[in-house]
Amino acid sequence: MSKVIIHISDLHVTTHTKSNGEINQNIESHLDTNSDNASSNHYLKLFIDKVKEDFDKVEFILLVTGDITNSGEKIEFEFALNHINKIISGLNIKNKNILIIPGDHDVHRRSIENELEINPTNESHLLHSVKFSNFSSFYKNLTQREFPADKIIINHINIENKIILLGINSNYKINNEGGKGFIPIESFGRELVELKANLNIENLNYIACWHHNFTSGYEDKNNGQWEADNRIHLLAELERQNIKFVFTGNEHTSCFKKISSSSISTSDCGDFCSIKYDSTFKIYPIQIGSDITLKNIIYALQKPNGNDFKLFWDIRNNGAAKQPETIDLYIENTQLIKDVDDALPHTSVQDDNVKTEKRIEEKKFYDNQLISTKLYNIVKDKKLYHSGHFHWSETSRAHNWIDVSKLLENKEDLYFVKNAIIDVIETFNLNINCDLIVGLGYEGNIISSKASIKFNIPYTSLPYSYRYNDHDNYEKKLNFENNDGKYKKVIILTDVVNDGRTIRKLIAKRADDFFKSVTEIIVVSIFYTGHQEINTDILNYNMLPEDYDFENDHEVNNIEFYTVKSLRVERCPYKKNYKKECFIYKDDLSCVHLFYDEKK
Repeated sequence: MSKVIIHISDLHVTTHTKSNGEINQNIESHLDTNSDNASSNHYLKLFIDKVKEDFDKVEFILLVTGDITNSGEKIEFEFALNHINKIISGLNIKNKNILIIPGDHDVHRRSIENELEINPTNESHLLHSVKFSNFSSFYKNLTQREFPADKIIINHINIENKIILLGINSNYKINNEGGKGFIPIESFGRELVELKANLNIENLNYIACWHHNFTSGYEDKNNGQWEADNRIHLLAELERQNIKFVFTGNEHTSCFKKISSSSISTSDCGDFCSIKYDSTFKIYPIQIGSDITLKNIIYALQKPNGNDFKLFWDIRNNGAAKQPETIDLYIENTQLIKDVDDALPHTSVQDDNVKTEKRIEEKKFYDNQLISTKLYNIVKDKKLYHSGHFHWSETSRAHNWIDVSKLLENKEDLYFVKNAIIDVIETFNLNINCDLIVGLGYEGNIISSKASIKFNIPYTSLPYSYRYNDHDNYEKKLNFENNDGKYKKVIILTDVVNDGRTIRKLIAKRADDFFKSVTEIIVVSIFYTGHQEINTDILNYNMLPEDYDFENDHEVNNIEFYTVKSLRVERCPYKKNYKKECFIYKDDLSCVHLFYDEKK
C-alpha cells in the first residue's frame, strides 16, 4: 500500500476566555475550546472528507509540527486531543504513523513562572519537565508514549526502511518570556548517532521535522525565527549528517525554500486553521523506486463570498506558489553518483563503488562551502587571525598567525571542528582500510580523538617537530611498532599546515622507523595557510615551488593532503637574513613573538 504524509501545523486551539476570566475577543483559530463545538467538528469534517476524496486506499502518516495550542493551557490540550483524534480515526491513521512535535506556544509559561517563584534560576529554559507538563499529558494520551522532555529527538517514523522522519524539539531555549528556535548541536549529534546505530539500516534518507522556521518565506530573510549563531552550527551539522530536507511550521506561511549557501531545503505547510489569515496544509505522496520522491501538494482553504459552500479545501497551484512539484530524495550516494555521471564521459560501468572512486579521483580538494565558511566566520568574528612577527623555529617564521588554541577553547566551536574533520574523512572515504590515526601537536591531539572513536581506528599522538625537545621521551614515541609492516595506511590530523616541512620531518626523521613501512599517508588539517593552489599533492617534496628553501627538509612523496579551509598566512620573506632585513623584527614595528628555539 502506498504511503502519504499529511503535514499540518499551528492549530492554535484557543480558549474562549483569557486566563483572567475575560472573554477572548480575538479567537483566530477554527479549532477552539467551545463546548458547543459544532463549528470545529464541521471544519475537521471538511478536511477529512477532502483528504479521503483525493486519496483512496493509502496508508496515512500524520506529521504535526507544533503550536497545537495557543497558550499551552490544559483545556486547550484537552480539546486539541479530541480534534486530532477525530483526524486519526477519520483517516484510520495507525499509532506508529503519528509524529507530534511541540511548538513554542505549547510551552506553558505560567507553570514556569510558578516554578520560578519557588526555585529561582537564571536558566528557566532548562525547566523542561515543567514547561512541557501540559503537553506531556496530551502527548501520552494521544500516542500512548511518554514524552521525552529532556531529549532533542522526540521520536521517529520509519517509512519502508528508506525514509526516517525525525521528530525534533526546537524549543530548547523557550522559557516564560518566549525565545527563538535552538537545538544543542552536541546533544542532537549524539542522539542521532545512537538512533542510527539502533536502526542499523544502510541507505536511509533522514528528514528533520521541527517547529521553528530557520529561514523565512513570508519575510524573505535567512534566519527565520532561529538563534543566529546556533543556526549556522545546525546547518553545518545537518550537512555533515547528510540531512537535506527539513519540515517546519511556525511561520504560518506555506512555502518551500532552499537555504542559502547549502544543499538543505525546508518545507513549511502553513497555518492549518487560521480564521484571519491564509489556511493551508500539505500532503506528500511518497514514490519509492530507483529514486525516492515526495510529491509536494498544497491545499488552501477557500473562503468565497456568496457561495453556497462557506468554506472548502482546494489544491493550490505550485507554480503560482513558487514551489516545486516534487521533492527529490536519494539513497545514500545516489545523488553523488548522479553528479559524477553527468560530469564524466559516458561509461557502461554500473558499480557504485567504481563511480564513487571516479568522483574522488576528479575532486582534489574539500569544498563544503557551508562548513568552510562557518569556520572562517568563527576566525573573523572572534578575531583569531593575528598580525605580527611569529617565530616558530629557525625555518618557520610568519607575519601572521591563526590562534587555533583560542578557537578550540569554546565547546561549540571545538565540537564543530571535530565534526568538520570527520566530514572531510567521510567525504573522501579516507577511513577505509586505515590502520592508524595520529594526532599531531596539542591541537591535533584534541581534534583527533572523536574521529578515532567514530571509525574505530587505533590512535596515538605526537608533538610537533619544532617543539620536539620540549617533551619527555615517552611523549615522542608512537607506541606502535611497525617492523612487520602491519600499518600501511595512516591518517595524520593536525590544526595548521603551511608548507608541510613539519610533516615530512616527522615521517622521514622523527618517526622514520615506523613510517618506512607505511605506503599511504593521509594528512587532514583544519587550515592550510600556504601559498600553493590547494590539491592533494602539495605537501610532497617533489611538488614544492622552485623558490622554496629546501635546506634541512626531507624528501617524502607519498602524502595525500586535505583541509577544511585555506587561509593564507604571509611567511617572512627574508629567510636567514631576517634579523638584518626584516623591518618588523629589526625595528619592533609590531609584536615580535619568539618561540621555542630562538632567544632574542
